[in-house]
Formats: sequence, structure tokens, C-alpha cells
Amino acid sequence: MKPLRSRLLPFFALVWLALIPRLSWALGLGDVSDWAQSTWNAAVTTTKTGQDDLYFSGYTWHDPGTYTEAKRAVLNKHAWGIGWGRHLTNADGNEDMVYAMVFSDSHWNAEPVVGYAHQWMYFNDSPVGFGLGYTLAVTSRADIFKNIPFPIALPIASVRFGKLSIYGTFIPKVNNKLNNGNVAFFFGRYEF
Repeated sequence: MKPLRSRLLPFFALVWLALIPRLSWALGLGDVSDWAQSTWNAAVTTTKTGQDDLYFSGYTWHDPGTYTEAKRAVLNKHAWGIGWGRHLTNADGNEDMVYAMVFSDSHWNAEPVVGYAHQWMYFNDSPVGFGLGYTLAVTSRADIFKNIPFPIALPIASVRFGKLSIYGTFIPKVNNKLNNGNVAFFFGRYEF
């Protein structure tokens, strides 16, 4: 019998595909093909003309309501890692980013991630700015699909202090198992 994860993957894929058009419409992004094409164009333009960035990571928070104290004691909360990317600020002051990072995951394994992010930025003219957005990426983990790459879509938020930005994202729980999901991941970016 297939593991539960393997049986649920097609279900989650269908739900995701069913929700994309509704999310796209609700966010005023037009239909999915327009949104996908504009996202692709933004990623290509950012790769070609964006400013270079250094990415670094360092902390992962595991929800005490989801993980037992014993499990949290053996998980890695110091997700040290490094990466490179590019960012581009558009005419509206919002940011597009492309990046590649590798960091130590919760189980002390190397986790690579390559992706695109978009953030709606606030207070760009101030010494401290804020951003909210999303990231679309591909990652692989030893404990999920045995290191077979898989896509992720996550929310991101940031606080910017000049050329330094601190980011956070949240990986939600996707099943009712104890010691799984509800993880916050924090990383930073330095603009060259």
C-alpha cells in the first residue's frame, strides 16, 4: 500500500490547480495564463537586469502547539545557509526577486531552494520599509519525497533597513500528525 503522502499528492495538486484561478481573480491578477506570463516575464527581467544580493539564513521556529518538547529538542533551529540572488524594484516601488539558497533544514540535512518572489513594498522612502508577498520555488528535502524536487508556494514578509532585509515565511501544517508543519523560517538579504 502506498504511503499516505503519495496518495494525497494528487489530491493536493488538484486542489491547488482548482484554487489558482480563483486566487488570481480575487487578487485582481486576471486569468491564470496572464498572471503566469507576467510572473515569468518579471523573473526573467529580474535575472537579466536586477541588482545582486547575498542571502543568508539562520533561524527556524517550530510551533510548540504542533511539536512535542522532546521533538523540538532534537530539531535544528539554527538553519544556517547562504545563497545568491537578484532583485529589481518596479515603477510602483514593489520588488521582484530571484534567488538560490542552500541551508540546514530541521533535520540537519542540506535543503536547496531556487525561486522567485514578489513583494508589495510599503514606506520605500523611509529608513525602515516593509513588504508582504509570496514566493514560488522548487526545493528538495530528504524527509519529503526522498530528495525529489517539488514546488512550494509560501507567503513572505520583510522588514528592510537600508540595504539589509530580514524575511520570514510560514510553512503550514498539511496533516493532523504530531510533529509536522507549522514552521516559521527566517532569512536575510544584503543588497550590493
